[in-house]
Amino acid sequence: MAATTAELQISFSSEDYLGYYNESYDYNYSNCCSAPPCDFYPHQEFSGSFLPPFYALIFLLGLGGNMMVIAVLLLDRVSLAGTDIFIFNLAIADILLVVTLPFWAAQSVLGWVFKDFLCKVIGSILKINFYASIIFLICISLERYLSIVYVIRMYNRNKRSLIINTTLVVWLICFLLTVPDFVYLRAEFDSRLNTTSCSLIFPPNTTMIWKISLIIINQVIAFLLPLMAMVYCYFHIILTLLHSKGFQKHKALKVILAVVVAFFLSWSPYHLVQFIRTLLQLEVLEKDCQWDEKLDIAETITTSLGFFHCCLNPLLYAFIGVKFRNKLFMVLGRLGCVSQNFLRRHCRSLNHQRDSTWSESTEGSYAGF
Repeated sequence: MAATTAELQISFSSEDYLGYYNESYDYNYSNCCSAPPCDFYPHQEFSGSFLPPFYALIFLLGLGGNMMVIAVLLLDRVSLAGTDIFIFNLAIADILLVVTLPFWAAQSVLGWVFKDFLCKVIGSILKINFYASIIFLICISLERYLSIVYVIRMYNRNKRSLIINTTLVVWLICFLLTVPDFVYLRAEFDSRLNTTSCSLIFPPNTTMIWKISLIIINQVIAFLLPLMAMVYCYFHIILTLLHSKGFQKHKALKVILAVVVAFFLSWSPYHLVQFIRTLLQLEVLEKDCQWDEKLDIAETITTSLGFFHCCLNPLLYAFIGVKFRNKLFMVLGRLGCVSQNFLRRHCRSLNHQRDSTWSESTEGSYAGF
């Protein structure tokens, strides 16, 4: 689906803002009869009915869950330690990502009714935090790998400085990866669809290069690299746990498997659709309007499924963990939300020394999971 100078299809789902936008078949008005354009309205109608309620659900769950994570981390200690720094930044990235979703939900119904500058800002914010959310998962996986397999504690002063510097580098990388989006995102009116949409508009002579490049970057940085890193780290963590003794290791195995499976199930459908899209761009697969329509709808659904992963992060990285759950109950107790009797019944004794909310060592059979 190569671009033409005549027109671009502007789709109404936020996969546009991950670096992709769908286009019609190549045709010019002077040669319209040789290749008639595909019908975009089924995808437009589907997006207008599907995205607003689903994005509203992701917004509420993602905002509430990640704000709870931040509240527990900040209220439980004066300064964050170890993996908590990555957890904190992951929650920030997920919150900033989900707060952009109402804009795309509104666009699916009304078109882009906001300013052109907001198109650049909101689109860039989504892309920055899309990358940040996934890269911080890699950081958490690597930190757990070092803490469990090599028993390297990450909350002393030197290691804590290293983690803080790592988070700054991650945000810088995510910002640099989003520069093309800020440059090329524009709100433009499409006369065929009679609406204005915020999408990536590249110079005609470089469109194919940009599209293929962005697809490859997203495939590698947002899926292949984190998946390989998590599989490698957690495979060795599982081997270490299997050689250890203790009741808690079985719970740890469940959490580890849940982390990898949730990431794979959330994002693999989206990247599979993008792989098929790439084959169409390269004309490896034959272009067909019927399949193109189905691919557009599949792209909308799989993108939304990927964003739903932001709601799973608090569950997988926080609420399933024994330490975090206990600390959450203690914070609720200080706020008067639960009674002391409840705390005595449901909370295990916690070590109040300056350690991470997550287990930083092999002590206690990895109870921090």
